[in-house]
Amino acid sequence: MVNKSSKPKQNGSRLPVGEILSARGALDASDQQIEARKLHEIVELLWLPEILSEEEMSARILRALDLYEDLKPDGSAESMLAAQMVGTHSAALDCLRRAANENQTTVGRDMALKHAHKLMALYTQQLAALDKHRGKGRQKVTVEHVHVHPGGQAVVGNVETGRRGDKDLHDAEPIDHMKDVSTPTKAAKKRAP
Repeated sequence: MVNKSSKPKQNGSRLPVGEILSARGALDASDQQIEARKLHEIVELLWLPEILSEEEMSARILRALDLYEDLKPDGSAESMLAAQMVGTHSAALDCLRRAANENQTTVGRDMALKHAHKLMALYTQQLAALDKHRGKGRQKVTVEHVHVHPGGQAVVGNVETGRRGDKDLHDAEPIDHMKDVSTPTKAAKKRAP
């Protein structure tokens, strides 16, 4: 039998949660419980074999939390991405560990290195996404026309700034206004056929 409700469904079968619950108002969870959940999410991303000692297990968890905190996530999007980055890093290191195992077969070593490579490339993409979200993504400016007047200086070539304001000049040489730069003058343009 078909249910003929007088109210239409909103967004398929999803509830309008934003309208039903205010932000954490209707749910009963302390800040400590929320932080514990965040910790649990990060720990679930780690490979923690049962043979590890309590100390080694604690050290791995604390290291993962340090990595997460060092990314300084601001907001939920950065927090989710930072947790994913910690998991990606941990998985890449695990693959590298497996490849370095002295009992590993050649096929197994090759497979582990391929997975490590994919995970490291993913980490680089995640880092670029985090930088882009923070407004630190790589920007490119193309200059079409440059006029250098007597006494002025210009740089010919690619000028790039590295991360965090470090400046790098690649293939650039300053133009001296006294040097013959081979720019046509008005008189030379009139003489040209």
